[in-house]
Amino acid sequence: MTGTGARISGGRMWPWLALAVGAALAVPPAQDRVQERMQARAPDPDILYFASPDAIKKMALGYEGLLADIYWMRAIQYYGRREEAERRPVRYKNLAAMLDITSTLDPDMLDVYRAGSIFLAEPDPVGAGQPEQAVALLDKGIARHPAEWRLRLDKGFIYFWFLKDYRHAGQAWLDGSRLAAAPPWMAGLAAMALSRGGEIETAKMLWRQQLEQSERADIRENARNHLASTEVAETLWTLEFFIEKYKEKAGRPPRQLEDLVRAGFLRRVPVDPSGVPYDYEPASGYVGLAPETKVRYLKVPEEYRASFRRKLEELYGSASGRG
Repeated sequence: MTGTGARISGGRMWPWLALAVGAALAVPPAQDRVQERMQARAPDPDILYFASPDAIKKMALGYEGLLADIYWMRAIQYYGRREEAERRPVRYKNLAAMLDITSTLDPDMLDVYRAGSIFLAEPDPVGAGQPEQAVALLDKGIARHPAEWRLRLDKGFIYFWFLKDYRHAGQAWLDGSRLAAAPPWMAGLAAMALSRGGEIETAKMLWRQQLEQSERADIRENARNHLASTEVAETLWTLEFFIEKYKEKAGRPPRQLEDLVRAGFLRRVPVDPSGVPYDYEPASGYVGLAPETKVRYLKVPEEYRASFRRKLEELYGSASGRG
């Protein structure tokens, strides 16, 4: 009897289960039809009727994960349907709100922060053109997942590529590089961005750290090249500065770099990090690496050149200054 009763109960359960599944499958189409009708009557066809993440979370009644999946799919469709986006007054006006709702319903969906931030940051017409909103979304993810280095990698990318804010990009990558699971190349990425943003001393410190501590030969070589390139750039800018000072004093450019030593501008003629003297052309004033140099020169950001020149002017503003 017990077995028969169980079978009967199970048999009675199937119609109810089928009904529940059918109702669940009917929800998205019904929701789409309701939204289409509401939008047809609304002056703005892109209006979002439920924009409060907290309100939607309260309405979820324990099904936050399921609702998060639905909103994530809707956000992807909202972003991916380009022909639909063309008809909206603002292509992706509600994208940030949808991603905010999704990440509130399920704050552990890393794809929402990572892919969603790219959707937001990409410029129009590819994306929403809202890199600041992308950073805000990633910050939300970082607050929830402070040990996830990939979120800081993405944040640095948004700052670097879309906002052209190299200092904040470098700081995001530097913060990420300090996490236990972060790859060793992330510190080099931070150094590159910080140097481009004017934080050259911090960048040099990171490259020296990589050169001394990294176990990978390619990372050490990259750090060595960056340090050598920075040294070369600073030396060339210094030489150019003192060549100008010499010309102001003597009325002509120096015939050779040794003239700068004799005039008191330099203590000695510098050589590049590989020990090769620099090339100098008196007629044009050009000074640069010699063809036989062993330095692999990596371009140093022009932003640093201006700040370095200001330091030289502060230190050696008069022609009688000594280097």
